[in-house]
Order: sequence, then structure tokens, then C-alpha cells
Amino acid sequence: MKLVFLSHSNDCTGGAQRCLLDLLRGIKQNHPEWEVYMIFSGQGDLIDICSGYINGYYILRMQWWLIGENKRSTINDKFVYTRKLLKYSIKLTRYLKQIKPDYGVTNTIVLPHLAVACKLLKIRHCWFIHEIPDVTWQDNGFIFKSQSVFKWIDKLSTKVLVTSEYAKRYYQKVITNSKVHAITQAVELQPVPEVNKDRSLHVRYTILLIGAFDSNKGQMELLQAVKVIVDKGKDIYCYLVGPDYGLATVCEDYIKDNGLTNYTKIVPFVKQVYPYYYLADVLLVCSALETFGRVSVEAQKCGLPVILSDVGANSERIENGITGLFYQKGNITDLVEKIEMLRDVTIRKIFSENIDPAMLEKRYGIDSFASNFSRLLGF
Repeated sequence: MKLVFLSHSNDCTGGAQRCLLDLLRGIKQNHPEWEVYMIFSGQGDLIDICSGYINGYYILRMQWWLIGENKRSTINDKFVYTRKLLKYSIKLTRYLKQIKPDYGVTNTIVLPHLAVACKLLKIRHCWFIHEIPDVTWQDNGFIFKSQSVFKWIDKLSTKVLVTSEYAKRYYQKVITNSKVHAITQAVELQPVPEVNKDRSLHVRYTILLIGAFDSNKGQMELLQAVKVIVDKGKDIYCYLVGPDYGLATVCEDYIKDNGLTNYTKIVPFVKQVYPYYYLADVLLVCSALETFGRVSVEAQKCGLPVILSDVGANSERIENGITGLFYQKGNITDLVEKIEMLRDVTIRKIFSENIDPAMLEKRYGIDSFASNFSRLLGF
């Protein structure tokens, strides 16, 4: 069996890339005889990290079919993009003719080139979608209308995999129902041996949000909740960890303007987030939408209770009132209430003891992920 994957990014900063890496590891573990190839849109550290799991790779600088929110695409823009898409897809067919794959897999929705190339060569193609564009990307949109993009995806794919039942229900409305399948991705932690796991060592009640600083992840909503708590005279400390996609400066200004410097810390993207799960007492997910929610699983694997916004696939990640809590997205009062509920160390301990490590390992394990992937593609 030969598979070729297309990665939309060349670094390891995003959940989609980490998901892809876990899948490659699982395939290598379950099917060492398979040949696996990668296509990248540029140089980056993802190439080096993938090297132990692939038989070869090809670099082709492809353009995403996204544009900024404030930019309107003209007929000429669409014509130019389509011409470039065909040009680079034809280039890609030359590589596919060399490696002769049985299946092509595009990771995320932003690059259609492999799908087009596979169609030209009559190779089966699968789209692995991690996002719901109209909600996930408030700052970007497609150069074409979303309805047109979904029609392309439908016509260019044999299968469409998504990361949750929530996403499955969404895409079954715009893509042929039988093509869309939900798959539970793996969530593997990379423990750091020297990390002290004793949370009692920090005396301040500490909360954590991990995610890119963008319009989706909700850092500003959490900062507003922290301000309410501080204004009531209560102590709290908040870590905001993640790469900056344009919102970090806004958060920094809010922190300074509202006297929160001693209560918050912004941490730029770090490759190893594992230690932060033990510097915190509670994980927060304040996203406007999550089609999976990787960090909520990672946190539970570290015995950390979580508070999640009541949107998207978050309901698939915890048992409300058992292993975590939901709050009403956009309701700062409700968010404050849930944060304060878990201030009590005894209550946090009960939530942590309700987490089932064996269940998490079985449900989010690499072997299960790779096995389900192979089954869904018909292997």
C-alpha cells in the first residue's frame, strides 16, 4: 500500500500538524510495510520530524485558497488562482506518477492541489478536514464562495474525514452524506521527565489557556473574567500560551490598561507545553468553535479538570459536572462562576479523580486512530 499526504503547513505549531504526525506514527507502527510519502508547501521543521515515518517527500510552493476578511475577491482574482491551481496541480501529477500512490490524503481544507492532481490521474483521494471555515476563521474566507468550495471537495474526494460528530453533522449538509465520516484522532503527550507534577507547590489559584492568539480561541473573554475576579479582591493567576496570529498585542494592551500585569502571563509558542499542565489548577477552553479540542484531552491526561465553552465538539470531550464544566460562550458572569467553583481544591480533586486514564488512552490512542483511519479508507 502506498499513501501520499499533503500538509498545509511546514511547522508543528498547529493541532492539525500534530494530528498528522500521530497518524504517521500509527501507520508506521501498524503497517511498517506500507510506503508513505509527504508533500509540503515549503521548508520547515515538520519535514525533519516526519522523516522517521515517511519514505520520501516533495516540496511544492502552493497558495492557499484563502483571502483576508476585508479583501473581496474579483473575477480576475478567481481566474488567476484557478490558473495557478491547475499549473501546480499538473506539476504535482509528475511526482505522483513517480511514486504511484494508491490513495492521496489532504490534511486540512486550505490546499486543493493534491485533490485536483489525484482527480487528473484517477487516484482515490481523501480530505481530512479539521475546521469549519465560516466559524473557525473569522479573519479569513475562501477566494471562492464556500458553497463552491464544498462542491469541489465533494467531487474531488472519495472520502471526507472530520474530527468529531459535530463536524460530521455540519459537513453532511454540504457534502454527499455517505462520504463524510467522523474519526477520533490520537492525542499523545510528550512528557518531560524533570517536570515536577506536585501542583501544591504553587500557592496561587492558577488557570491556563493554550491556543493561538486569534479571533477564535477566546483569550480576551478569559481576560475579562480575570478582571472581574481581581476587581472582587480575589487572587488568581492566568497563563496564556500560544503562537501569535494577530491578537497577542490586543491582549497585552488589555492586561496593562486594566492592571492585570501581576495576574497574567503571556507565553509565546513553545514546542513543549507539557510543563504548563502542572503549573495550572484548571484548563480553560474559551473558543468560539472547536471541531475537536486537543488540549482538553491533554489536560485530562495530566489529571487536570477543564472548563469548556458550550460550543462545537466540546460536549464530546468531557462529562459535564464529572470531569469538567461547561460555561455559556460569551457569558462572562457564567465563566467567572465556573472558574470560582473550581477554586476549592477539594472540588478540583474530585473532578481529577473522576478522570479515567485507561479510557482516555483507549479512546485517544495512536493504535486506535491509525486502525480506524485504515478501516475508513477501506484497507
